[in-house]
Formats: sequence, C-alpha cells, structure tokens
Amino acid sequence: MKHFIHDIIMRSIKIIDIGYIAGIYFIIGILMARFFDKLYGKFDKKKEQKKTFTTRTIEVIGMLWLIGVISYFVRNLVEFIPAPYDHIYGYDHLKVKELKNGAVFTFVFLYFQSYFKEKIQFYYDNLDLSLK
Repeated sequence: MKHFIHDIIMRSIKIIDIGYIAGIYFIIGILMARFFDKLYGKFDKKKEQKKTFTTRTIEVIGMLWLIGVISYFVRNLVEFIPAPYDHIYGYDHLKVKELKNGAVFTFVFLYFQSYFKEKIQFYYDNLDLSLK
C-alpha cells in the first residue's frame, strides 16, 4: 500500500511538471514569435513577388534553419529553469521527457509568427511544380 501511495504522488507531481514545462515553452514561444514579427516587420507581397524563386527558397530555408537553431537553444535553456517541486519524494524534474522535447515551443513559435506564416503561404501559392 505504501508503494502504491508513493506511485500516485510521483505520477501526480509528474503531471503537474508536464503542465509547468508546457507553460514555460508556451510563454517563450509567444514572446519569441512576437519578437520575430517585430524584427521582420509586415509581410509585403509586392516586394516578395519581385524576388526570384531561388531567392525565396533560400530565404525560407534560412528562416527554417534559424527556427531549428532557436528551438535547440530554447530546449537547452528551459532545462536550467528549476521546478519548485523538484526532489520532492525523490522526484527528478530533469528526467521528464517533455523537458527535452520542446514540441510545445516549436508549435507555438511557428503558429504565432505572422510574417513566417504569410511567407510560407506565399511560397506555397507560387510554387509551380508543372505536374500537368
């Protein structure tokens, strides 16, 4: 019975921890998306139309590369943010898989970047694969 109660407590702490981690990733994702929208400014279709397909492709790949690198750094940064319940009943915050995953950050960061979404949509809409 003692083992069962300990197991319930540990799983409860883990559930709270997963929510805590998701909240941290959400906040950082929103802030980073806002920062990048301010950095890039408003998307200009007329300006984008003047670019060649190759230039657009290089820009999109460059932005995705930057997003990947930022995601890597954020995942490593979040590991240093302490959890208030770490080591309670022997719970180890650093062993939670969601801490190293960062899927919430990546989703929020991509979803709320207006400039990036418009650029990707423009790229997609103007992609001619000539599959006729």
